[in-house]
Amino acid sequence: MKVYRAEQIRNVALISHVGAGKTSLVDAALFDSGAVTRQGKVDEGSSISDYDPDELKRHISLNAKVLPVEWKNHKINFIDTPGYADFVGEVKAGLRVADAALVVVTAEKGVEVGTELTWQYADERNLPRMVLINKLDRENTSFDTALKSLRDQFGLKVVPLQIPIGEQSSFRGVVDLVSQKGYTFEGGNKVQEIAIPAELQESIGSYREQ
Repeated sequence: MKVYRAEQIRNVALISHVGAGKTSLVDAALFDSGAVTRQGKVDEGSSISDYDPDELKRHISLNAKVLPVEWKNHKINFIDTPGYADFVGEVKAGLRVADAALVVVTAEKGVEVGTELTWQYADERNLPRMVLINKLDRENTSFDTALKSLRDQFGLKVVPLQIPIGEQSSFRGVVDLVSQKGYTFEGGNKVQEIAIPAELQESIGSYREQ
């Protein structure tokens, strides 16, 4: 078993309103890191995180789980927490041992009741956090609308680090606002660096000023 130094290990709690996609995100991370050879699916009952009989039956997470991912000589212990308010104790327990929180919202709904509650729990622990706007490839979604709802609720301290290339069915990658590089997922799961699309060049400066 590989041994990691303390500075190479991070415990990251995934928190959100129910149905935002935390468990699917962890399943994807496990697959992309090579930890598993087949990506689990919540709806198919094959998720690595949801294995309790009640979870498999209801297709939701009921307990917090720790799922380790190795990435670039670091170990990230993802703590997948339930989204339903009934299981708030599991959420708080996960945050208690976390170094940071990853808040997941959907591009369709943005901030929801569960988002506000779990953000408050992270505030109570003074945890740094990052937000992932999920399901950008779905119909009736908008990155900008979701981002606005986050900034309206939590203030201008919420700043974009990446923006999508394309929206809804045309979503195909992201632009990293820090490195100012474009990345696409077309042609499989491997990320490829691409030139930033011309239609995004003008808006990059506006996003960076936020």
